[in-house]
Amino acid sequence: MTNSRLRIAGIIALVLAGLSWLAEKTFYGGIDPNGVLQESFFLPLTFILAALGVILMLVSLLVKRRK
Repeated sequence: MTNSRLRIAGIIALVLAGLSWLAEKTFYGGIDPNGVLQESFFLPLTFILAALGVILMLVSLLVKRRK
């Protein structure tokens, strides 16, 4: 992958992480009337995508410096 493709993939992963976080906050994440915490798959997906995005951005910066 070239440097620009890594950077674009990192930005896309970060945007998807933001959208996953927004979906989590909008539809889930509260406590229902029975006192049970409601969570979804979006919360761990947010962290996975955010970590992937940061790693891709760092790799694109390292590839740029190496050249």
